Amino acid sequence: MASWTYALVTPDALVTQALPGLLDAFRSAGLDPVAAELIRLDADTMLRLYDAPDRALPPHRAFQLWYDLGPACLTLLRHDGADACVVMGRLKGATDPASARPGSLRYAGENVLMNLVHCPDDEASALAELRRLVGPERAEAFRLQAAVPDERVRLLTVGTIEAALPLFGGALALSLPLAVNRLRLRVVQRLAITAVAVEGLLPLLERARVALLEEREELIGLETSPARTAAARARDARGRALLRDAAGVARSPVMERAVDGPSDVVERAVHGLSDVLMGRSGQWAPCHAAIDAAGVFLSDVERAVLEQSHYL
Repeated sequence: MASWTYALVTPDALVTQALPGLLDAFRSAGLDPVAAELIRLDADTMLRLYDAPDRALPPHRAFQLWYDLGPACLTLLRHDGADACVVMGRLKGATDPASARPGSLRYAGENVLMNLVHCPDDEASALAELRRLVGPERAEAFRLQAAVPDERVRLLTVGTIEAALPLFGGALALSLPLAVNRLRLRVVQRLAITAVAVEGLLPLLERARVALLEEREELIGLETSPARTAAARARDARGRALLRDAAGVARSPVMERAVDGPSDVVERAVHGLSDVLMGRSGQWAPCHAAIDAAGVFLSDVERAVLEQSHYL
């Protein structure tokens, strides 16, 4: 009998680029990642999640600093056995890295707060916590994916998660075309979680994923910003059209606006570097609002990349 749980890979793990190793560790322990999504956490939600009568918690400010570091990766795990939560708890290790056994995930953590992962104690707690983290509708979609995994959803989410991660440094961290590419991949992931219930949506998302990964590969291989902008010119319309079609099939106007927001920035870059890129438009503010409303993660660096293009 199969069972399931989830692992909340916390922002410290993403900042330290530990996510790929954690995914490998899940698999090695017999915990199969069947869905994943980048989400923004807030201190109030997490304090409620961790609250228990016998547990002393750090102050609100400590949680706020921690969760403002970046996104978390909500990872759904399926186990061919009746004890997924037990297996994950054993793999996780002690809360304090100083007390964690070698080989456990938290052995590599920094402290009792920045210790890489959170997981629930049992399936009932898992579902209750998911409802707090992503809302009842998406929590149920995650549960159904755990019960009957769809390989297409796995590919669209887990198989895309590393390409969608925000960059915290490096030569390409401030590239506008690559920032928009990452945002579009996150739109694909967000739509994919509930796509099984919508006829015709998964094939559109698969096509969008392929197009975006091809674009990403080309952009990464280019040495200069003008070259990346030129490459975006050739690809922008297709990526935008595929995602708009997918959002339309999903009947999600809020997601359509999230697609149009960053796409409008690129579209203006495409047409002679006018409007946004030449400082004649304030459209970046509604762009940010649309992305936030759709629940698509946007890092502070990515916000700056979109906004600063207004001043060039």
